Order: sequence, then C-alpha cells, then structure tokens
Amino acid sequence: MADGLLAGDSGEVVALATVARTIEGLLSLGIGPIGLTELAEFLELEVSYVEEAIDSLATDLVEHDRATRVVKVANGYALKTAPDLAGVLGRFLSEDQSPTLSAAAMEALAVVAYLQPVSRAQVSEIRGVSSDGVIRLLVDRGLIEGDRRRGRIGEPILFRTTQLFLERFGLDDLTNLPALADFVPSGELVEVLEESRRNR
Repeated sequence: MADGLLAGDSGEVVALATVARTIEGLLSLGIGPIGLTELAEFLELEVSYVEEAIDSLATDLVEHDRATRVVKVANGYALKTAPDLAGVLGRFLSEDQSPTLSAAAMEALAVVAYLQPVSRAQVSEIRGVSSDGVIRLLVDRGLIEGDRRRGRIGEPILFRTTQLFLERFGLDDLTNLPALADFVPSGELVEVLEESRRNR
C-alpha cells in the first residue's frame, strides 16, 4: 500500500496504509455496508483521504490475491468473497446457512423490486397466481418489507425491497437493477412486468 500521510481532525498524522488496514478491520466486522461519510467521521479524517485509503485497500486485496474484495453496495462499502472462491465456500455452507430462493419467490421478488411499492394483490395479479406464501417468505428473509398506506386501516400493505436486498444482490441502489431477463425465469413474466412499468 502507499505510504501517504495526512493529519486527521485531531492533528495526528495518519499513514494511508494504517487507515486502509483500519477500514479493512471495520468492514470485516460484517455489520453490513458502511458509508464513506460514516467511515470518515469515525476515523476523523477527510472524506477524500478515506476514499483514497479504500481504493488502496481494494488494490492491495487484488494484487495480493486475498480471499476478499472491497465492493460498493447499498450506498456503502463491504468486504465480499473473491469471485473465484464463491463456489468452494458455497459448498461448505449448509442449505440452512445459505438458503436459495425458488423460482416462484424470485418472480415475486422481481415484481416488488421493479414495481415497488406494490400490494400483495398486485403481485398475485401480475404473476397470475396467489403470492401470499412467497411474500411471507421474502418478508421473513428480510428481502422485502411492507407498510400500510399512511397507516390507514383497510388500506393494502405496500411492499418494497430492503437494504438487505441490495446487499444480497450486490447492488449499490435500485438504479442498478439488472435487466429483467436476467432476474426472472419466465419470459412471459418479463413481458408483463415491462408492460406494467410502462403504464405506471
């Protein structure tokens, strides 16, 4: 890593390598993505210097072929497994530790992701089948959440994706959603979703 130096808010001179190592430690806690501003405030350093340290850490991990990589996800930074190790580590995890989503759950998740906020009835209508079970599953997994419209009794609960959804799918924000054809298994559903999006 580079040996750049910077005086922090306290006036103490901090080496770039030290900041990068500290950031690696913070990200390795696994508490979820940490925002750039949050890191800078915690470290009492300028945002630009913290960003430089993150870039240095990311480069170092790649150059030394380490097991993790720095990724920008859900409006923050996190450590993720290097792509070439994903298969090996995936086999190590049990099904309970690394649950996958069924095609039905992925379809329902796609409807919520691309059309949010959306009601349970709308999800079922678009899919052409009751979606109560998969909606419950997605809520239990923390991938979607529901809120009543303005808290009024009788109004349908509208569902939207969560921060965890962004993390699990490696997205920085919803503008980075992949093409529908890459996200759902049914070509017919893709057409329905595209039509629904155009009519919103």
